[in-house]
Amino acid sequence: MYQLSESQIDYILNDISARGVEMEDLQLNLLDHVCCIIEQNLEADGDFEKFYQQTIESFYTNSLREVEEETKLLLTFKNYYVMRKVMMNSGYISTTLILIGLFFKFMHWPGAAVCLVLGIGSASIIYIPLLFTIRVREKRELRDKLQLAFASTAGALMSLSILFKVMHWPYSFQLALVAMAFLILLFLPIYLVSGVRNPDTK
Repeated sequence: MYQLSESQIDYILNDISARGVEMEDLQLNLLDHVCCIIEQNLEADGDFEKFYQQTIESFYTNSLREVEEETKLLLTFKNYYVMRKVMMNSGYISTTLILIGLFFKFMHWPGAAVCLVLGIGSASIIYIPLLFTIRVREKRELRDKLQLAFASTAGALMSLSILFKVMHWPYSFQLALVAMAFLILLFLPIYLVSGVRNPDTK
């Protein structure tokens, strides 16, 4: 069984970094895998550098950086699907609670206030921010990201102002004014300018 020296381990780690792998955790994981393969398969008097080159080349097709790109992609999609699932569930729950709350409100049954507060609150605090987070990753232009940010903020503030109005809480009018200011002064100008400049939506 081959025993790697400290200098050989440093050589492998430096080579992994030089090949374009920047994530420290991934560097250490690759180092661990490569060292295990070498120590288990290389003869005691074998050629370390030659065997190392053969081993490291088995991890990729064109370059070792592919491993890091695939790792980042997997981590991104894992978080994306978790957030999307939470967003969808919060949307269903908040919509159901709002409908039940409105029905109870019309029928003058108890529990209407609780349902409305939970429904509109979860839509404003959970659903809309998650929707913005997911959608903004799909946009590349800063203009599109700002457009989404202003629209999401206005939507959250408007839904909260409706909740405050229904519950007869103070500052509902102020929340509505701020939401309208976001829509009229920030969202609509960017939306119209980007729409006119784009030949497909002009």
